[in-house]
Amino acid sequence: MEDHAERIVKEAVKQGAKDAVAEITVDRSYQIRFARNQPVIVNQWRRSVGSVFLAVGKHLVVGEITNFDRIPETVGNLLKAAKSTPENPDYAGLAKGPFRYARPSLDRKVLAIDDGSDYVEAAINGAVAEGAKECAGSFWRYNEDHYLASSNGASGRDQRAGLYLSIRALVSMESSGHGVACATKVSEFDAERAGHKAGRIAALAKNPKGGTPGKYDIVFDPLILGSLIYQVGWRSSAYRVMAGLSPFLKKLGKTVAARSVTITDDATSDSLGRRRFDAEGAPVKRKAIVENGVLKTYLHNTSTAKKFKTRTTGNAGIVAPEPFVLSLKPGDWTRDELFEEVKDGLWLTNTWYTRYQSYVTGDFSTIPRDGIFRIKKGEIVEAWKDVRLTDNLINVWKSMKGITKKAEQVTWWGEVAVPTFAPYALASKIGITRSAM
Repeated sequence: MEDHAERIVKEAVKQGAKDAVAEITVDRSYQIRFARNQPVIVNQWRRSVGSVFLAVGKHLVVGEITNFDRIPETVGNLLKAAKSTPENPDYAGLAKGPFRYARPSLDRKVLAIDDGSDYVEAAINGAVAEGAKECAGSFWRYNEDHYLASSNGASGRDQRAGLYLSIRALVSMESSGHGVACATKVSEFDAERAGHKAGRIAALAKNPKGGTPGKYDIVFDPLILGSLIYQVGWRSSAYRVMAGLSPFLKKLGKTVAARSVTITDDATSDSLGRRRFDAEGAPVKRKAIVENGVLKTYLHNTSTAKKFKTRTTGNAGIVAPEPFVLSLKPGDWTRDELFEEVKDGLWLTNTWYTRYQSYVTGDFSTIPRDGIFRIKKGEIVEAWKDVRLTDNLINVWKSMKGITKKAEQVTWWGEVAVPTFAPYALASKIGITRSAM
């Protein structure tokens, strides 16, 4: 596969490409999907696919190659497509290699797993023990090899492996809870704990009543806080700042969060998103996006870095830089202390459908899902439904007043699209409106 990546790049240059990057992914992942408390389908992949980026001058194209016996023909078709596209005036080339990368680290016990049914059973049993009636979700064992080559001297191999489980537990159609487990080591993967959490939230959420609009102190569970962390990481992409899809325009060096808030992107960390290089082949590295409340950097590829007169942060996406592994620095509170601090507020456990009224100002709304709980004097007094968090992204982060000592690795397709280390957190006077649902 490494040879295929090199062949694609050489063929592209031979046929007239100015720049070329090929990344071959060999996917050997395994999945169990379950519903109504039992597995319903098992999938196991054995597939290889090439992702190809080509530049002819400033005409750009991205495509795939699945038949490696037809590399010249496919490359030729992609180059024809590139020439018919409008020029991208901001394109400024690729990171210049060669590079040295950190050594990959894998738990071979993860690779040896060929049956995840015990993990699924443990999660379901955990949820049922808390009172759940039905459970659904999925278990994944990831195992991918990546081979990259570029026309600018970058080349490397990466292997990524890990375990993931997502479980949604229901007591009734209006009472649900969500739990996830993420790990790169078998010894750290706790599917049963995820099931217990989902079941416990679902049981607490029985008989919800319509919520009351207002300003509330809010305890954010790691899943919903992960969504808010992801919004900061995603909107800090230099591409999105330039495209008017971010509230962080002209905010470098300025306060965008409480002093206790430090958010980093670090694909070298022990996480499901760990990798050695970005889409240009540049080595990944740790960097603070927000440090002690101050916006420190945008995420860059080579082109956006030249536009901003700085260096790539190793976050390509060749067209749009992106975060890989996000983290909120833990604080010095315990979860119980956060709850005790709330005299009249809410505990939100998850969310979906985050939408912006204005990307530039950061005004947004999102719909809390699964357990929504009213807290009075530190105690849960009732479950709510049909509310929406409606506020401003920067204001929410400036309103943080407490962050717990421990963080959990979370991700899920709906709102936390990259692996994120999220603690519990408390924010003050956040807007809650009634949902139209």
